[in-house]
Amino acid sequence: MIKLSLGRSAALDAIFDRTTTYCNRLNRLKETTIPGFSYWFESFGRHFLLALTPLTVADKFHDMITTEKGSWIFTSATLAVSDKLSYFSQRLGLEKANSLILPSPFDYQRQTLLCVPRYLPDINQADFAEQLVVMLKPVIEHNQGRCFFLCTSLHMMRELTAMFRECLNLPVLMQGETSKARLLSQFTAAGNALLIATNSFWEGVDVKGDALSCVIIDRLPFTSPDEPLLRARMQDCQLHGGNAFYDVQLPDAVLNLKQGIGRLVRDVNDSGVIIICDKRLVSRPYGEVFLNSLPPSPRTRSLQVVINFLAKTPSTN
Repeated sequence: MIKLSLGRSAALDAIFDRTTTYCNRLNRLKETTIPGFSYWFESFGRHFLLALTPLTVADKFHDMITTEKGSWIFTSATLAVSDKLSYFSQRLGLEKANSLILPSPFDYQRQTLLCVPRYLPDINQADFAEQLVVMLKPVIEHNQGRCFFLCTSLHMMRELTAMFRECLNLPVLMQGETSKARLLSQFTAAGNALLIATNSFWEGVDVKGDALSCVIIDRLPFTSPDEPLLRARMQDCQLHGGNAFYDVQLPDAVLNLKQGIGRLVRDVNDSGVIIICDKRLVSRPYGEVFLNSLPPSPRTRSLQVVINFLAKTPSTN
């Protein structure tokens, strides 16, 4: 009926265009046999989302940059895995691009300390959060707060927040209780706060100076294999003869961990400690891939060494 009325009304013409667009999109979503795409949906109570996501943008992106005039520069402190840029370049179709890895301007040997504490509970234990609170409370107190606790799940974030608020005489802030900007402002203004957060605080957060001198991470940030796009990428990797864990899951997790750790040192005068509460970092063979990709910080397994190191920072003297 709308098609018969074309040209009579601008509103009807617009409705026809939108209807045609939606029909074409739905028809494309029905073609699930076409390889190279992830088809998934998500429900939100009163509405739902149907999505089609390419497993790789390498070919399209390569075609785009080769047809455009000019130079392209990709720069970041978190592009390399084990001092190699191949994972990033392959995903964007940049295998033939010139690459260069420059040394950091930061003196990590002097400015930082990396700790994977001894006697860590298994990450799947029911009382994992409770044991972390008991273990890390002295460190946070000796450091007078000034700490980010980055979590890999909302459940862990909320559980840790509730427990720390019961046992710490310091401000305990949690992501989601106010805006990100306001939360950062409160953290900096307090000068002795513990901020517990997830996702959005793993990157794009810049707290320089003495306000932040300790970053704690609850576990290695592996994306759940149930995540639709990751699952599709893993299946595609296996179909092409690859190793889904080492070729997809592991490099993704390495880059995510580098982002989280990068919250600590933002300036040549910053210093502090990184504590990773996942013993897989030192007990599993793939832990070496993480360690070889992180800044060259001195390492310890002793929380007393951590406390001694933090005692030398300006605000704890």
